[in-house]
Amino acid sequence: MLVITRKNGQKIMINDNIEITIVDAKNGSARIAIQADKDVKIYREEIYLQIKLANLMGKSAQVNAVNSVSDMMKDKAALNDKNIENSTTSEEVVVDEKKSKTIRIYKKNDGQN
Repeated sequence: MLVITRKNGQKIMINDNIEITIVDAKNGSARIAIQADKDVKIYREEIYLQIKLANLMGKSAQVNAVNSVSDMMKDKAALNDKNIENSTTSEEVVVDEKKSKTIRIYKKNDGQN
């Protein structure tokens, strides 16, 4: 960590695109101005931590939701398999090696191409 002493009006440069100006410093508190490109994200620490926490919570919720939907789709696929066995169909198998999953796609043959 770099610790720098600056007076009111003095600046700190970070790379070529971030400029921090000490606007007012007194009684153990400092007001700073930050000038940076619009694509640079700047947050107070407490807000940044809230964003990180919300992202983590959202990520775990999405995994649980995906698993639930996956389970529902398996149940529905089993019902569809029974219906498909009773009709004229062709089967296409797609293997997703990254996720170790096999996906079966059934196409009903209606005599038209």
